[in-house]
Amino acid sequence: MPYTREVWTLASRVKGELTEEHFKIKEEEMRDLCKGEIVCRALYISVDPITRLHIAYSEPGQPILGRQIARVVESKNPDYPKGKLLIGSMGWSSYSTVDPTLTQVLGGHEVPLVETLPRQLENASMPKSAALGLLGVPGLTAYIGLTEVCKARPGETIVISSAAGQMGHLVGQIAKEIGLRVIGYTGSSEKASWIKTELGFDWAFNYKTQDVAQTLKIAAPEGVDIFWDAVGGSLSTNIINNMAIFGRIILVGNLASYGNLTSPSKLSMLDLAITLKEISITGVNVYRYYHLWDSARQALLQLFKEEKIKGYEHVVEGFEALPSSFIDQLDGVSQGKVIVRV
Repeated sequence: MPYTREVWTLASRVKGELTEEHFKIKEEEMRDLCKGEIVCRALYISVDPITRLHIAYSEPGQPILGRQIARVVESKNPDYPKGKLLIGSMGWSSYSTVDPTLTQVLGGHEVPLVETLPRQLENASMPKSAALGLLGVPGLTAYIGLTEVCKARPGETIVISSAAGQMGHLVGQIAKEIGLRVIGYTGSSEKASWIKTELGFDWAFNYKTQDVAQTLKIAAPEGVDIFWDAVGGSLSTNIINNMAIFGRIILVGNLASYGNLTSPSKLSMLDLAITLKEISITGVNVYRYYHLWDSARQALLQLFKEEKIKGYEHVVEGFEALPSSFIDQLDGVSQGKVIVRV
């Protein structure tokens, strides 16, 4: 049967501050299925900071990108019967027509456009939405980034920017389990209190009201071994200048520049600090480690079962709430993994 779907699109190019007026819902009549195709109905849609970067390069009328968990509601593919749950890159769309055999090359791997939910969810006492958070890209990046990319070791000191965000709150918990000294920076005192009292960070600071250089003298007097950075800008400058010899910087984002790509903030004199301290800077594309996803999920599941890690989800109701939820996330209103339940 034909469906009418709703798709959030970009209404106009963004000049200045992003607002809800930059988004527009488009209704589309969906065509009949071809052999091998399926129709999926969105259940949960992931709200991610990286979407701001996609928007910066998008033209008006283009759909907003994103991952979602969806249920098959019509099928002409025997491997994907009606009722099956899938996860995939179907964007901010209420319904999607998908050819499940299609793949996309990400990080040098052929990755399915849609796939079944992680097997670790089958008998776990966590919601299906965890496939977008703890067992999804945020959790996988946190675990693989710490264990495989920067080779975190017990006794080291790690600083995390956006420490109450979808990835940062997981990085800190995993780092504590490895045996690191964990310092988190957030944009509010409430969030700082949360990551310290609820999640067990050793130190937590509000970078908007507390001097970063001074707090590092207290919390990391011997320097920072690992800097997990999702923000960039002046916060990163202060932390990099307080790195220890042979420190490692792990870049997973740059929120400070997503809205101003033509004139990004400049970091002064960091070349000298990086050279003299022999600091390494590494980006993390978790899809390059796609072959490790299943084992990483298994490790995360075990940490969850042992109550050593919590995947916090901020769930918002309603498809129409996607733009406001996204803007709230960028403004620092929400914490943990933001998910819209459709």
